[in-house]
Amino acid sequence: FRDAPSMEEIEQQIEYLRKRLTELVGLCEKETTSHVSTEVRNVAQDIITRLNRLLDNILYDFFEKKVRPSLSKEQAKTYEKQVQFPVCVQLSDLKGQLGRFGVSDLEISNPSIFKVIVVNQPYHTGNEWLPHLRKYSNLGHRKLIAQSKKRAVSLVLGEVIKISGGAGVTMNNVVINGVPIKHLTVDKGMISGDLDPRLNPRVEIQVTYLLEGDNIDLLLLCEESLKKIEEISETFGAVI
Repeated sequence: FRDAPSMEEIEQQIEYLRKRLTELVGLCEKETTSHVSTEVRNVAQDIITRLNRLLDNILYDFFEKKVRPSLSKEQAKTYEKQVQFPVCVQLSDLKGQLGRFGVSDLEISNPSIFKVIVVNQPYHTGNEWLPHLRKYSNLGHRKLIAQSKKRAVSLVLGEVIKISGGAGVTMNNVVINGVPIKHLTVDKGMISGDLDPRLNPRVEIQVTYLLEGDNIDLLLLCEESLKKIEEISETFGAVI
């Protein structure tokens, strides 16, 4: 059977991914072209693939140390091939997936591990990161994941109001950060009326990197996935 990664190796992978994500952010900030560079796509794919694999590594370490000792050689040989962090649409599916590698009773035998797996499932609101991570990691086995850029232009006033470049806004006799505005109209990027320089008006351009097909924000997905996997690793580490 394959060697299980130690918790130290898992922590080293997490640290590597922190650095890799910082590198990705820097690459995205430096890009000035309308298309996504091959370098950004390669680094992004490396991060997504490693994050997905790390989830399975964490669970496999648990299997080796807490599950295998109670199995026969035949059972262990069968189950070890099925160890994968579950991604389920309902609780009943989760128990079925856990049973594939001998822990259908995980809720009783190790409730803290069962809980951390449950709370991260996509049938709970806010856990879209997990199926997206699995989807794009699997897609990356076949090809370099396609990306696109979305460019958003906004007018920022007094650091408290942001008006989208495509929006239409009219202000009459309002006060922003103590600065009165008698009349100001912003319509699809065109500005007319009073624009007091004390409001420090500036144009903000935000570029978002989107993953193929679902308009998934690349950096947000990587950041959230890494944060969640760190939390999962901590819970497993305390048990193992």
